[in-house]
Amino acid sequence: MNIKISEKHLQIDKAQSTIVAVIAGASIVTVFCLMSSRALLAKASYQHKVINEKQKSAKQLAQNVKDAQTFLTQYNDVFNGSGPTNIIGGRNTDDPNAKPPDGNNSHIVLDALPTTYDFPALVTSIASILQKDAVASPAIVGLDSSTTADNTPSANPQPVKIPITISGTTTYDGAKSLFQDLERSIRPFDVSKLSISGTGAINVSLDANTYYQPAKSLTITNREIK
Repeated sequence: MNIKISEKHLQIDKAQSTIVAVIAGASIVTVFCLMSSRALLAKASYQHKVINEKQKSAKQLAQNVKDAQTFLTQYNDVFNGSGPTNIIGGRNTDDPNAKPPDGNNSHIVLDALPTTYDFPALVTSIASILQKDAVASPAIVGLDSSTTADNTPSANPQPVKIPITISGTTTYDGAKSLFQDLERSIRPFDVSKLSISGTGAINVSLDANTYYQPAKSLTITNREIK
């Protein structure tokens, strides 16, 4: 059986095929453009984050340079330009056997701000102050926790309290000088209890807390930008 298809139907079929082909091609191009746009947007977003992080790093580096210059100036003022008097009012000298308040600023700072628990050194330092202030029958009482103290550096070290009791007999001027020396010390002395008695000879007894702080550790990590 012969089926006759009119020329008009053939034209319609041909037109429909062309439309389908055009739509298919346009769909492919559209999908490709969408995928390309998405990739470009993702890349642009990443580059934007990279630029922002670079700007933050550059700003931080500039601030670090400024802080370093300020620190250098302050360091030179304290350690290289102190003149004949040190930071606690004593004689500025490089003599390693100098007793407080004498000595150079660098030794005073290092001795007064320890990063490790050193109870014997603390007792020796206080004994030197008592001797300077003519305190007779001096007594320094405290618990030596050298075996249990934690000296491990950490990212956020905290001051560790060291309780101590100091007592002795001196004159009025000696007691006044003792209090001034403890007040001027770079190592902090937090006096919680004070007892003073006598007329000619002054009996002095005080309970205080001093401190040491473990060293700060520095951890540098690589930051990944996602």
